[in-house]
Amino acid sequence: MKLNDSWEEPIWQVMMVNREKRVVMCLNPKVACTTWKRVLLRLTGKSGAIKVSTKNRNNVHIHGDAFVGRLYRENASQRVHYLSSHYYKALFVREPLERLISGYRDRILREPLYRHVRQRIKEKFRSNVSSKLVKFTLAVLTEIQVSYCQ
Repeated sequence: MKLNDSWEEPIWQVMMVNREKRVVMCLNPKVACTTWKRVLLRLTGKSGAIKVSTKNRNNVHIHGDAFVGRLYRENASQRVHYLSSHYYKALFVREPLERLISGYRDRILREPLYRHVRQRIKEKFRSNVSSKLVKFTLAVLTEIQVSYCQ
């Protein structure tokens, strides 16, 4: 086994900053990032940001950037300042199986944009799959998730 000690540049697009409250958050997808972005928007105290925080998740991500800073827009010295000891830093993670099931249920089963992915999964792994079987599988996955997380 080979140790990989190479340095990779951080993904600055997922790093958000609230300058007034001195908070930097790394918002990973499928780890309640929309909820945490809503929190950052409300922390600004600006009426426009609070209004955006009450909208659906797409609007939160599209219009929220006007009120909350993103580290990819900052230069290197500003990034160092935000990541120094003067700011609180937060990173949220989620148990991998729970994240996988949640992502599947949220995106593949509910979003119309992923209908083709859902169909390809059915074609690849199952023949003659009915919607009843898909609903049954979802119920079983939910049962597994509940028992696994207890």
